[in-house]
Amino acid sequence: MAKEHQVLIIAKNTPGIGTRILALFNRRGFNVTKMTSGITNKPGYARITITVEADDRILDQVQKQIYKLIDVVKVKASASTRSQIVQIADVYRGNVLDISPTSMIIEVIGSVEKLRGFIQIMETYGILEIAKTGITAMSRGEKM
Repeated sequence: MAKEHQVLIIAKNTPGIGTRILALFNRRGFNVTKMTSGITNKPGYARITITVEADDRILDQVQKQIYKLIDVVKVKASASTRSQIVQIADVYRGNVLDISPTSMIIEVIGSVEKLRGFIQIMETYGILEIAKTGITAMSRGEKM
């Protein structure tokens, strides 16, 4: 039976981190009922508390998703390379966030190895920017 659980996440305080974490939950169909966030006493980190309605199995899946990394990569792209980049992003289950005449922005979520592989392939096209969330961390109980 589903009941409310609070999940504490400590993440690097980057612009849009709350949106990225909520998008991660929403894409997987998790029911987030509340979210609060704020800075921590450790500079550069944010504390995000999310309330989810879930049974133990779903809660376990929520915890597994939190431990994944989120990278956003801006890559040089032309009309001739755009479809190749989209195909590669699909293989890595990436999400194209933006397309311009000369670049693309792609979000990729996964393990360190998966992200390294994606970045290595994208280097052949020319990486313009990379934004990483770092490993999101969570402690059990009241510990931070």
